[in-house]
Formats: sequence, C-alpha cells, structure tokens
Amino acid sequence: MVDATGNGDLLQRAMLIGYLSGFHTDAGLLLALAMVTTHAAAVLGLLEHGLREGLPATFVAVRADHGPAAVAGVPSDRVSMRRGRWILPPRSA
Repeated sequence: MVDATGNGDLLQRAMLIGYLSGFHTDAGLLLALAMVTTHAAAVLGLLEHGLREGLPATFVAVRADHGPAAVAGVPSDRVSMRRGRWILPPRSA
C-alpha cells in the first residue's frame, strides 16, 4: 500500500494524522496510532489482529519508550514479523 507520502509507512501516516489533526498530547498520539492499527483492522473486519495468545505473530517493533513517542518520532530502525517469519529481522549486535 502506498500513501500520499509515497512510501506506505503507516507509522508515518499516524504521525501525519496526529500533526494535521492537532493531536499534541499522548492520548491524541495514541489515537492516531490506533487509527492505523486497531481501528483500521476493525473496519476491515480482520479477526486475527492484536497481540493475544494463539494469534499469528505479526507485528512491527520500533525503538521508542511508548506509543506516543513512536508516533512523534517515527523511528526508522525497525523489526517486522509476519505470521512468525522475520520480514525485517533484528540486526546482529
């Protein structure tokens, strides 16, 4: 999926939603994050979404202290797993 920024980065989209909507609090930034994750999954009817036991291991992890920091900072260093397989694996230390 490609968005208006041309890169399909949903974390960057969450940052833009927060910025353009005036979400300047942690609660607002969490709402922007939810809009591109849990709310979007609910609208699409995705039943296997979220971090719960028994669901496929599908996630993106970034270096941030919390969700609002991830939205505000849009870290580029990420790892990504889809259905238990690394797409962007952790770098070796």
